[in-house]
Amino acid sequence: MLLSDAQRVAIRKAQLVLEAAVETVNGLGVVSTTFPSPPYHFPHSPIVSNNPSDRTQALRSFPTLSGSLPQPSSAVWLSLSDLSAHTSDTALTDDPAIDSNPLLGAKSAFDYDPPAARHFTDAEIAAKANCLNQKSRVNALIDHPLGAIVEYPETGAHPDERVAHRFQVDPVKFRHPKADFQYSLGDKHGGHKDVHCFLLWDTNGNDVLCDHVQTSCKGLKICSQCPHSTSHIQHSFVSRKTLPASTTLSAPSSSHAEEEVFMKTLGFACALKDRGCAFEADDDTIDADLEVDDEDDGGGSDEKDFGEFVVYDARTRRPARDLHCRGQIILRGNKFGRSYVQCEHYEPRTRRAHLVLQNLDEYNIPYLAALLADDPVHIREHEQGALEQGYGPLMACSFMASPSEQKAYCSNWHRNSDGELQQGVLRRWSNSCPTIYDIYVPQDLHACPQVVVVSRHPHSHPPPLPVKTPGAFVELFKSLLLELDWKLADATPRRILLDSAFMAGLRRKMEWTGRRDPVLSDLHPSLGNLDHVRRYINALRAEHFPAGTGFEGARLLVHEHENLPPDEQYVRCAEKQVDSGGKEFSFVICMLRAMSLQLMTARRLSIDTSFKRLHGWEEFEIETWDSNSKRSVIGVRAFTTSQSADAHFALIKRIFEIASTDTSRPVQFLHIHGEGFEAWVADAHKGQALGVGRYCKYLARDLTTYSPRDPSRLLRNLTPYDHLKQFYRVCVTHFKRNVHELRGIVSNDVQAAMLSIASSEPHVDLEGTFAVIRNGGKKAKAWLRDKLETNKFVLPALYHPASLIPLAIWKGITLSTNSAEQQHHNIYRDGVNLTILAGIIRGMQYDWRAIASIDIYHTTGIHHRDQPATYLFRITRSIKRHGERICFFESVKKNSQ
Repeated sequence: MLLSDAQRVAIRKAQLVLEAAVETVNGLGVVSTTFPSPPYHFPHSPIVSNNPSDRTQALRSFPTLSGSLPQPSSAVWLSLSDLSAHTSDTALTDDPAIDSNPLLGAKSAFDYDPPAARHFTDAEIAAKANCLNQKSRVNALIDHPLGAIVEYPETGAHPDERVAHRFQVDPVKFRHPKADFQYSLGDKHGGHKDVHCFLLWDTNGNDVLCDHVQTSCKGLKICSQCPHSTSHIQHSFVSRKTLPASTTLSAPSSSHAEEEVFMKTLGFACALKDRGCAFEADDDTIDADLEVDDEDDGGGSDEKDFGEFVVYDARTRRPARDLHCRGQIILRGNKFGRSYVQCEHYEPRTRRAHLVLQNLDEYNIPYLAALLADDPVHIREHEQGALEQGYGPLMACSFMASPSEQKAYCSNWHRNSDGELQQGVLRRWSNSCPTIYDIYVPQDLHACPQVVVVSRHPHSHPPPLPVKTPGAFVELFKSLLLELDWKLADATPRRILLDSAFMAGLRRKMEWTGRRDPVLSDLHPSLGNLDHVRRYINALRAEHFPAGTGFEGARLLVHEHENLPPDEQYVRCAEKQVDSGGKEFSFVICMLRAMSLQLMTARRLSIDTSFKRLHGWEEFEIETWDSNSKRSVIGVRAFTTSQSADAHFALIKRIFEIASTDTSRPVQFLHIHGEGFEAWVADAHKGQALGVGRYCKYLARDLTTYSPRDPSRLLRNLTPYDHLKQFYRVCVTHFKRNVHELRGIVSNDVQAAMLSIASSEPHVDLEGTFAVIRNGGKKAKAWLRDKLETNKFVLPALYHPASLIPLAIWKGITLSTNSAEQQHHNIYRDGVNLTILAGIIRGMQYDWRAIASIDIYHTTGIHHRDQPATYLFRITRSIKRHGERICFFESVKKNSQ
């Protein structure tokens, strides 16, 4: 017979009185049984402790509770009387023990290991303490404190045995306990609303209405080559710390050399059969393939020999696959006896665009030949031998995965019963798992912040691997990622572990005190999978940067920066344009107003392009020298997807439109306006130079005056090359480096002639020098033609007598773009191969630091280094480095002799 609500309330009040009495007795020095008081108790049973031993002791004392206590003194009776007088229904809700939930600390949550279920005693069963509802009973109970993470809830060890898990939950930030289960649930669904669970009640001891859901375990997915007899495998209680070793090891840690060679050969052959030639096929090859396919479709038997090499790919074939060569891969040998594989359509002279692989030293050639030739006899011989040694495609597979994993295929290849070599297909476990879960969630979690999960029947399969990250760990990991702020734009699993702020937060959250830094798998084993971690990062990045980290993300930054104060605006422009050839290109311009001022007040500029900082973009910088602070300064940082002249013209035009607006200064060149930019230095890139020249022509388009340095011509009639001749210089360091790369191809005399062209003084015999170069061979002749005809701006940019730049200006500008390259090198330390958004934000931080350093000098006179970079300091350092370099090469030369 079940107790009524009034009886349960009375029992609860009696419990409080008894607990107070015990505390009073203990305070008087009398030894008695200890009854720890959790916030919510069984309405049908005595106190339930979080400590299993205390809880069992207390429950076992229930039948003789009064006899287990000593006779209290008069003082004790007075205390009891006072307590009884003040006890009421409202007093129950005011009890601090009831209002406070047992909460695990962060470290305890990581280390929480659920205790074994406590079975009900005969006395508790007699008192109906094990009643789940009017019809069902539970055999055992586990109370989990608030914050506990249970991944493998214990279930009944025998059929129809029920284990109840009672979870303390946060009613405000409710997270369902079943979300942490490693078992996949959902094969069977059912349930009811407005039901009662006698293991749940409110603070007054009254039943609460619950939503009941019944579901079942979905078991595991196993490879199609796994043994079918699995009925002997079952479990009912396991934790992450006690997972069987056999389920956590998918392969031996090492293998014999013969096995390594065999498996490598098998993988190579499968890759060849799967991918084929993969080169873009010509018309003849496509026609030949179609003819072969038609013949194959018209005849032949459906039956296949054991050795027939049929490969079923795990991926869906794309229609575009038909546009590639489908020629058969064959094994051949050359005249030296070395084996190689090639596409059947490959011809050394006429059809070279087909697969040829010649380095096969690490493979088992006889086995590879048998696989590629579909030789069933030799295939059987090799694979049967491997089977006897415990490996190969004939071996039974032990691969398994949780249904929650997005996997449809085994990672191994097997021979099926028809002799076909195929990738193992994952199928459901042969025996459906009988484990059933009954879940009771109160409709008012504030009145009863608990959830009961009852599981029955043992699982009929091994426990799944801990591949699912519990929600608490996911929230913790995401909170650490959000602390990265803008660094989230280019966060990767490796970069976040190298970030000191992320690591400090991880240590703090985990209360880590070890000498080594924690890794993410110390938080949870599932985070040892870097692809799994990357998915969490990508998902959070998509939320944090809704426009993405590409061009659209940069465009969004432009709109955001437009609303900032003018001095804080950095991302100024993100545009797409089409060049004269109809090809679309994009560019992004980044500059602070302070950078605009540096750019517009400069006389001499250096421009350089970096190709490795961003993925799919080039970084374009215009750099100048601040003579006051004695340091190199970036005037503008831009990103572009094109190196054409059209793209550079559009980019430079927009840069100076922004800079002119920022500073209210017009863009002026000395050779056009009589003041302004005197000279620019850059590398010998034609698109870059021609884009700059076209911009000068654009500036002079409406001028009716004559050129000061070429009085016979109007400024508006000058071509881009004419403008470049009057202010543009090529980096001598790049020029010499390219000449030195011809060492061994051209003679020393030809090299010397090439280097002599870069000069500020008239050449003794310029035409004779050109003749020496022309007669220096094919490479030398092509080199000279490039300088005189293809890139007509190069010779005037290297040889002063061929230019119209005044000699003082020629010598006044630096000979190289080393300072601009050093700026690129400095920012490389902040990261390379970044997304456009990450490159922008990291560049913004770098440029803010640089401008702040210059501002400090202007306001306080403090340099950013002990030794200011004066001419004396820089020249001395250059000579020293030159000497060290010469000594190094001489020592290498001496040691090589």
